[in-house]
Order: sequence, then structure tokens, then C-alpha cells
Amino acid sequence: MPCAIGRYNFEAWRHWSIVDAHLSKQSHMVGNSYSLVDMALWGWARAAHLVLGDDAMVKLLQVKRLLDEINARPAAQRVDVLKAQFNFKTEMEAQARKAFFPHMA
Repeated sequence: MPCAIGRYNFEAWRHWSIVDAHLSKQSHMVGNSYSLVDMALWGWARAAHLVLGDDAMVKLLQVKRLLDEINARPAAQRVDVLKAQFNFKTEMEAQARKAFFPHMA
């Protein structure tokens, strides 16, 4: 299992490094204006630290730049307000685990 964790950690860093390098050449994912691609990236970038560690955005400066820019947008701020109104599951119960991972039952 440590080998698999190492492999996927390496791949996650490799992919985010590619995104970071891409953003060093232009302000947004598709050219220099905000697009749907940036919106999609925002969703994943907000959770990147959960996989890459708390120091991820220190290393991925261009991703952080874009994340901060999008976080400052009124629509993104409304999403945070909406999200705070709901309690989302943080643990997977037995029934969900069985549905997602039937081979481990």
C-alpha cells in the first residue's frame, strides 16, 4: 500500500505542477480571460491541499494566484455562504462504502 500511495501522490503533484506551469504563461487556463475551465479548476484547487498537503499552495504559486482571484469574485463568495448553510457528510457509512467499493465487502 505505501507504494500505491507514493505513486498517486507523485501523480497528483505531477498533474498540479503541469497546471501551475501552464498558468505561469497566461493568466487563466484558456488564454487571458476567465472561463468555464477556470471555474472547474477552482472546484478542484480548493481541495488540492487535502491530497497534496497544507503547503501545496506555497509550491503551486500560479494555482494559488488564480484560486485567490476566483475566491475574490462575488459568485465564489456566494458559494461559500451557501455551503455554510449545509452539513455535508465527512464519513462514509457502511451502505455507501459497500456501494462504492463492492469488491471490498
